[in-house]
Amino acid sequence: MGCGVAERWFLSDTHFGHENIIKYCSRPFKDAQEMDEMLILNWNKVVQPQDHVSHLGDVTMMRNGGQKGTFIKLMKRLNGHKRLYLGNHDHFPIQTYLEVGFEKIYATWRDEKGVLFSHFPIHPENLGSAKANVHGHIHQNESPKPMIGVSQETEKVYIKPYINISVEVIDYKPVNYDTILKMIKDKINEVDNS
Repeated sequence: MGCGVAERWFLSDTHFGHENIIKYCSRPFKDAQEMDEMLILNWNKVVQPQDHVSHLGDVTMMRNGGQKGTFIKLMKRLNGHKRLYLGNHDHFPIQTYLEVGFEKIYATWRDEKGVLFSHFPIHPENLGSAKANVHGHIHQNESPKPMIGVSQETEKVYIKPYINISVEVIDYKPVNYDTILKMIKDKINEVDNS
């Protein structure tokens, strides 16, 4: 980190400015301001300006109107080149997300290793050739059970795990891509050995 080589970071469900999420998800903060400041601090501790951050949705509960300026100021404090996977609480117009520094906006995206990123866990029938689904949305709850099947071509058993990266389960800070790949491998081994 910090050597000029860009890293890839991921997180979901920051819910900036959302007072009630503290109660709903038992977050360890006294109020939304304390939560926001800790999320920003944790983000900037690991994410360098040259890094890429994929936020898997539900960035904030702030809305257009009086809260837009607050949201813009908050987001501009975050390091990195940001990408957004729209969540069910991302209600600002797309232009606002671009204005605060999100360079790309997705619904879902599959990377070069076959990892499918989304806000919601993708239904098993819709995983296609993806190797795993990294998602948010469910906060501290467990991901769906891995999809297990047999390849028609090779007749080998495959395991496609779901990996939840809502901030409640990743210690309120982004996780890097290598950690995501390890989480996928560990989940496959866990299912394979059970």
